[in-house]
Amino acid sequence: MGLQIVERIDRDLQGLIPGFMEITHKEIEALEQALVDGDMTVAARIGHNLKGSALNYGFLLLGDIGRRIESNAAQNRQEEVLVELDLLKDYVDRVEVTFV
Repeated sequence: MGLQIVERIDRDLQGLIPGFMEITHKEIEALEQALVDGDMTVAARIGHNLKGSALNYGFLLLGDIGRRIESNAAQNRQEEVLVELDLLKDYVDRVEVTFV
């Protein structure tokens, strides 16, 4: 097990974070299916959604992963999207939220 990834999130958002993380897990499943289907349009949309929602909540590292998924999928680089998917899964396994 790797080190925890700490994200500092505004305490006013504390009640929203469990739902956000649940949605993030569903997006991972949807991204896996998009890759199985070879649908880079859907993969790019998922990356875009991850990027936007993560940055709105203050999850900076997750926002970067979403940005890279979006960019790689838009350029039809499926192998790179798979790498980012692995990083995404690792991120959600290790992220620890600190409310400030």
